[in-house]
Amino acid sequence: MDWQTFTSFPAFQEHLQRTQALWPSQVRDSLRLIVLNGILDPLSGAPVPAAALKLESANYRETLEHNGCISRHRAVLLVLQQLTARGELPAIEELQLYCPEAITPFAALLRRHFPRALLSEYLPDPADPRHSSIPHQDLCALSLPDACMDLVVCNDVFKHLYDLPAALSEIVRILRPGGQLVTTFHFAYNRINTIVKAHHYPGANPGVAGEAALISDPEFHGNPVDPHQGSLVYQIPGWDLLDQARACGFLEPTIHWIAAPSYGVVGQEIPAVMVLVARR
Repeated sequence: MDWQTFTSFPAFQEHLQRTQALWPSQVRDSLRLIVLNGILDPLSGAPVPAAALKLESANYRETLEHNGCISRHRAVLLVLQQLTARGELPAIEELQLYCPEAITPFAALLRRHFPRALLSEYLPDPADPRHSSIPHQDLCALSLPDACMDLVVCNDVFKHLYDLPAALSEIVRILRPGGQLVTTFHFAYNRINTIVKAHHYPGANPGVAGEAALISDPEFHGNPVDPHQGSLVYQIPGWDLLDQARACGFLEPTIHWIAAPSYGVVGQEIPAVMVLVARR
């Protein structure tokens, strides 16, 4: 396992310059190890044979699926295991967890393993029939009370948020002191500044390309709530995300670089999955 942490772009840049030429061979070696040995489930430690993994594309970060988890999900679960083992989070049975997804296989896994998990989807249409069974939450304007959660887990949602600083502030608000944010996100890892794709106008309907100030052609990525169109991309965060997190009240926001073939954690063009961990 290659697990490193970075709190600034200059520190990561040194790592980038020193190791980037090795990344293709590291990805290949990780895949060979997975084929030969299978993986370990990050929650139970149970062995998973290679034949039980589903590989649907060469984007290994988004595949190697088993039991509702893909590569980047397992990186998140490894972080949760570490935080729990260190006593920085309550035991799984007592953990108050919020995750803004409710209909995915990962959400089903959370329900099975985290009895106090609260899961939601973004369903802005009041007439949406799914309101009867799925809670609606807007991560930029949560209806949850202050200091009610120990942990917030997000999976690749930051790119779709029409007001990312507002969402970070809301997450800080609902976390208890010492609570943690653990999130993966599409990351412009080789640059400081966020790549802005669209701006949100006050009063506009979030996610509607025709009501946004587009910097380039509208870009949509997958959304299980709307699998046909997907969700509008507003930004791809760079390392300035750490400054945004600090400005919103997070302590010690840190990027974790996790390359762990024994747990089926491997990236695409990089051999790792990168995870943001930030403490309230």
